[in-house]
Parts: sequence; structure tokens; C-alpha cells
Amino acid sequence: MRKLIFSFLLILIGSIPLFSQKVFNKNYLFGEEKKLVAFVPIIQNDFKKNDEIINDILKDTLNLAYLDVSNLRTNLTPELLDILKKVAVKDYKTKDLKEFPNLKTIINVSEIEYIKNKFLNADLLIFPIVFNVSQQGGMTFGSSKFRLYDLNSGEFIHQFSEKTNVNISGDAGMEMMTAFLLISEKSDLLDKISNKK
Repeated sequence: MRKLIFSFLLILIGSIPLFSQKVFNKNYLFGEEKKLVAFVPIIQNDFKKNDEIINDILKDTLNLAYLDVSNLRTNLTPELLDILKKVAVKDYKTKDLKEFPNLKTIINVSEIEYIKNKFLNADLLIFPIVFNVSQQGGMTFGSSKFRLYDLNSGEFIHQFSEKTNVNISGDAGMEMMTAFLLISEKSDLLDKISNKK
């Protein structure tokens, strides 16, 4: 973990942010009770350290208890992937996001229940709709779009998008960029939650 934090600091120094979009539903009430959070495993690339990095970064914070993403990966059935694909292909326009669209406008209640069942009865779902990390010419490029939904009510809570790059390649670049995209999303979300209290 110490190596990962050091890597993140290197990225902050050497990264070039290219784009960022943040939308947060200020009307959503997190409450004081603990909420189980399922992070949809990254399937957009086959970097072997994805799950390890996710578990290192998504530690329980505030009243959010993150489920082990490696365990969730074992529950990715073809039916679950089909349901998640429906959510992933929904591309909201900016005006749609301002109305905080409900998950039930994309999938039905039984499909939401199926996600909850497969993801260990999670309350919240963080979905990396886009998660691309690639390398070219000695640089690592990253882009992400995360959405956070309440699986009990279907409420849209948060969307965070970012594009950036760093002057490091190889596995170190992949690891750093993956960590950077995840830490950026988590930091923004925690900041928004803290500011609501």
C-alpha cells in the first residue's frame, strides 16, 4: 500500500489532466447507517493487478463498507453482464444528469434485485462505465467514467469522469494510472459526502 501511495504522488507530479466532469445528487441522503458498496469489477482491460489495486484503495471510509472486488468477480454471470451492459451503454446528456436519472429508467426492478443478489446484497453500486488504460510512446493514458447508484431505491448519486496521462510506461504505468483514476473518484465522492454533513 505504501508503494501505491508513493506511486500516486508521482502521478500527481507527472500527470497531465485533460478532462474532468463531476455530477453529484445533493438531494440523496446517505444516512448514518453503514452502507455496503459493490464495485463492479473492471472488465475493460486484463491488467492482472486491477482487483488488488481496487481493494487497496477502496477501504471502508465514513459509513461506506466496500465489498472485496475479487469475490464480486466470481459472481459475474453472463446474465449479470447482460444487465450491466444495459446500464453501461446508457449515455446521459448533461441535462439528463441534472435531473438525476433513476436506475429503474434503464433496467427493471427484478434486474436491480439480481444485481443486489449477485453482489452480496450491496446497498450501493459503483460502476466503472468507462475504464481505459493504454500505453503508447513511453506514456500511459487513462480515462474513466464512474457512476454510483443506490440499489435499494435506484437513485442516481454520482458521476465522475476523467482523462489524464503520465510519462511512465510498463506495469508501473498501468498500476499508477489505475490507482490514480480510482483515488480521484473516491476522493471526490468522499469530499461530496463530507460536505453534505
